[in-house]
Amino acid sequence: MHKLTSKQKSILDFIANFGNEYSYPPTLKEIGEKFRITIGTVQDHIKALQNKGYLERRKDIARGFRVVKSDEENQKERIKSQLNVIPLYGNVAAGEPIFADDNVQGYVTMEKNLKGHKIHFALKVKGDSMIDSGIYDGDIVIVRKQDSAEDGEIVIALLDDEATVKTLRNRRIKAYLEASNSKYKSIINKPFKIIGKVIELRRDYNII
Repeated sequence: MHKLTSKQKSILDFIANFGNEYSYPPTLKEIGEKFRITIGTVQDHIKALQNKGYLERRKDIARGFRVVKSDEENQKERIKSQLNVIPLYGNVAAGEPIFADDNVQGYVTMEKNLKGHKIHFALKVKGDSMIDSGIYDGDIVIVRKQDSAEDGEIVIALLDDEATVKTLRNRRIKAYLEASNSKYKSIINKPFKIIGKVIELRRDYNII
């Protein structure tokens, strides 16, 4: 595609944004009013945008514009359509609800689950109790929200209302939480509630 002038780019952006907001493109009159130019000048700019490959127009239709997206833009949209945006929760102190809006520190993306709709969230890890499983302080774990898990799976559990990352051990007599660091003992005699299973790990390598 050829390079646009600043005015042509402004008009193209206006047409695109107008279409996103109203689900249909503007008329020549609305473009002229926006930029305080005559209909004839608008037509000149539209013709230039068509010649440069940025715009298509159906004749004899007042709102017959269609912005032509580049291959790069189309690729970005395809990638975006395949992603979900999920909340990232920070370190949760005892007594604070983990899913409180005030505890959202940001958002992360993940691929959409092709096996059906699931609820996911992300949690920032605090401490070194899972380092032997490759999970470090400051890591971000992607969690599928669920209230049960299998033996040996890494879970997010509520322990005294505080969220913790541990390995679930399901034994015939009772279930307990196991750390992946010899410095920490397994949590055996305290009640806990599973709120999710860890399915993915994200890490900023600058923090290690």
